[in-house]
Amino acid sequence: MTKRVILLEEGTAEMKGLMGSKGADLAELIHAGYSVPAGFVVTTECCREFCTRLGHLSNEGEKEIINAIRHLEQQTGKFFGHSENPLLLAVRKDQDPATATVTRSLLNVGLNDVTVEGLARQTGDRLYALQCYLDYLKEYGQLVYAIPSEFFTEISSHVKGRDETELELSITKFKYLIEGEGRNPFPQDVQIQFKEAVRAVYHSQRIIASRSQDEIVRKPYYISSEQSAPVLIQTMMHGTCGESSGTGTIYTCNPLTGERGITGQYVITGTYHQTDQGLERLRDDEPELYTSLLEIGDQLETRNGEVQEITFVIESGALYVVQTQPARLSSTATLRNTVYFVHEGLITKEDALLRIEPGYIAEVLEQHYTDSNSEASNGHLPILIQPLANDECPPLSADLQLLLDWADEVKELKVLANADRPQDALTARLLGAEGLGLCRTENMLLSHARFPFVQKMILADSESERRRGLERLLPMQQSDFEQIFEAMDGYPVTIRLLDLPLHELLPDLGVLEKRREWLQAEEWQEQKDHQIELEELERVIRRVCELHEHNPTLGQQDCRLSTVFPEIVDMQLEAIFRAAVIGIRQGWWVRPEIMIPQIGHVHELQVMRDLVDHVADQVLGEEKRHCLYRVGAMIEAPRAALTATHIARQADFFTFGADELTEMTFGYTRQEAEKRFLQRDTDSRTVTNNPFHVLDIEGVGQLVEMAVVQGRIRKPHLKTGICGENIVDLESITFCHRIGLDYVSCLPEQIPYARIAAAQAAIKGQREGADTQNTDISTIA
Repeated sequence: MTKRVILLEEGTAEMKGLMGSKGADLAELIHAGYSVPAGFVVTTECCREFCTRLGHLSNEGEKEIINAIRHLEQQTGKFFGHSENPLLLAVRKDQDPATATVTRSLLNVGLNDVTVEGLARQTGDRLYALQCYLDYLKEYGQLVYAIPSEFFTEISSHVKGRDETELELSITKFKYLIEGEGRNPFPQDVQIQFKEAVRAVYHSQRIIASRSQDEIVRKPYYISSEQSAPVLIQTMMHGTCGESSGTGTIYTCNPLTGERGITGQYVITGTYHQTDQGLERLRDDEPELYTSLLEIGDQLETRNGEVQEITFVIESGALYVVQTQPARLSSTATLRNTVYFVHEGLITKEDALLRIEPGYIAEVLEQHYTDSNSEASNGHLPILIQPLANDECPPLSADLQLLLDWADEVKELKVLANADRPQDALTARLLGAEGLGLCRTENMLLSHARFPFVQKMILADSESERRRGLERLLPMQQSDFEQIFEAMDGYPVTIRLLDLPLHELLPDLGVLEKRREWLQAEEWQEQKDHQIELEELERVIRRVCELHEHNPTLGQQDCRLSTVFPEIVDMQLEAIFRAAVIGIRQGWWVRPEIMIPQIGHVHELQVMRDLVDHVADQVLGEEKRHCLYRVGAMIEAPRAALTATHIARQADFFTFGADELTEMTFGYTRQEAEKRFLQRDTDSRTVTNNPFHVLDIEGVGQLVEMAVVQGRIRKPHLKTGICGENIVDLESITFCHRIGLDYVSCLPEQIPYARIAAAQAAIKGQREGADTQNTDISTIA
């Protein structure tokens, strides 16, 4: 028999899946002897019946709810909709606050023009009763009819005082607003109110509002009933009866700092002029009740392994726990208490790691760098901009560092960094990078100080002129590599050779032609200096036209650029191996991994590998035995993925360029994608993933997996990894873990979360494997 309604006293802690966490916790407190306002849980199945298109309950469901309300009437001696002694209800959703953007509930369900006078008699305070009615109308209008809060605020702003007459006038205006905007009058029938309240609260759980347009791009939000949860119904308690009465909320730790110890607020009596008296007043006036709250918090924390937020009411000296839920904490507090619960033995290290979300890491790191920058004003450079001085870098928080250490114990994927400058390499190491997975040499060459030499070399008419230009660049590149090898002492450094389309290295032809027109003006013809410049300009324009390509994005770039300008690659390789020699003689363990970009055919890799070996032999000399360099392919073209078996013959490793492979697979650029994927599909009620923010597992992922399998058929121990901006989310990293990649490479600031996500992927994989094994055993048995 399907259970649609569960009374709180009938529930147990083991019924959390049916009752929700709030309902199960309250049921557990009842069994432990604590007082809880009478209530019941409407299960998800019953809520679905409420929220169907027709909105009708089955006879069984309606009967169960009627019986549950009658049970509350018997327990309280109040009656739902009664004019003299009304029973009022609180309707709350039962949803994890960590996943909810706005807490939705309706309090004082059952108030109308008649029952408000009954509430006034019950509390002995008509002003308070009118204020409750006014607040209820506002919340009802917002939640049931989606009327913006500003509309109600506009009406309230014109109220001059807070006497009964003004409140009655505001109530009338609120009802007119609801009828006008909601196209239905506010229902005086309390049964209708109840049904609409349950329906509205249930629906509010199913809509997850994105905080920014960037979130819409980066993550799909599915709006479905699977994300719904039960609805908790309880009798309202106002904390207004007797002198020893009040309401409050406590947290079992400080929600901002995470410091252990009870904190919160307490408001004495239910009069309109309420002020927070603080928990100290409660501790002094009602020490037994205060002790009971401490015991309740400890009990719930011990059972759930989470910081608790407990809402309570005191009426006539009696304590009632209204609701409990996991507290919404700052990221710092979350990390601090997650570690605390592990030390207390309440959760395992694995459970702790599974609780960590990207936003927690980002917020803690942002605060970390904010604190570092504040120190910079006193003469200390922050971690992101300082030179190679490890002892001056401020460490990460102890809690975050401990979680990262636990992650490193269980993860199988290595986490490397994308870094082009020595400072970035140092930052990456301090954040736990296990090497560099992508060092883009073109970014080194395109700085303002170096690009003029690169351009002059490209436009040279002869090889000798180009080599003279490269002689200026060689020591600059070598210095970069020396510092990077020092920062990554003992860890691999994957260096991608020049990876730019030829047209990006050339000056703008339109600008050159306009300059020529200006120089050709009549007044300049006789000036010798301008004549020399004009001749040089004519030569540059002719050279640019010779190098012009009709489709530059598919022309001379990446490894194919070396066939046009082999001197560039020679210079880069010489700089790498010269730096390696310096490093080896300094006592560093140098591990260069030279990556050939955008390989399309195995012959291209073979030619480039021969060139690398040739330069290595010339430069390394006797030090070659100490420099175990590798040569690998960057898989960015679909053809390379499809022919991975052949390419693996010449490759020591594969690195998948997620961004470029995504562009070539989809057939459009990142810029075009930003326009395409901001459009909401109103029919399916989903937002499509942007494949440049989250890895396209169905398409690009299949190419990656195919290439890994084929490559390891040729070389079983082939090293494989992936780099890109669209791989540092749990789903993408879980995919990388599942197909057996050796590493992921990301931006330095993404490394901490990537380490956590790699651990989460390993833990989930182990647990899913264990579940599958147990299922198989059960099936066999």
